[in-house]
Amino acid sequence: MRSVFTWVVAVGVMVMIAGSASVARADSDETGLTVSAKLGVFYPVHGTMRSQTAREWWYVGVDLDPGFRYKPANGTVHFGVDFDYRDAQGRGVFTIPLLAKVTWPITTSEEEPRLYGGLGPGAYFINSRYSGAVLRPGMQFVAGVNLGDRAFVEAAYDWVGAFYDDAGTPVRADALKFAIGIRF
Repeated sequence: MRSVFTWVVAVGVMVMIAGSASVARADSDETGLTVSAKLGVFYPVHGTMRSQTAREWWYVGVDLDPGFRYKPANGTVHFGVDFDYRDAQGRGVFTIPLLAKVTWPITTSEEEPRLYGGLGPGAYFINSRYSGAVLRPGMQFVAGVNLGDRAFVEAAYDWVGAFYDDAGTPVRADALKFAIGIRF
């Protein structure tokens, strides 16, 4: 658990450094730093993880858009961290994905509703009911609707590499996520 915390802190510090560099650069450019906060639910889709926790999980996330001028295929680069948690019979079960995503507008900025989609790779720190902390690669697929300039609704699918827990059971942490959020 300590090593997971160390990794999360290290990546968080790197994201803050990248964000502060973007803020300094924003003074001279038209781009700027945007932070988004999300709150929602997380539904494991594979049997083992779903049977270990029985119901939906709580989901909290933060995304950072450093305002890069480079727009891959007219997309926007985001860095994010989520915390997906569920108490399973007295033991905390969680996933913490650290992601680098690119989102693309599906509709124009003049159209309502404004739809977007995206994807991005990441590292997933996982603690299942019968394992210690595990680090697995993964990918998140995102679809969302902007509700004005600041609020949004988002759905995501996390595809995460499988692992075996301490009981020898194959575990997948794939999940559907639904969240509401606000940009600052």
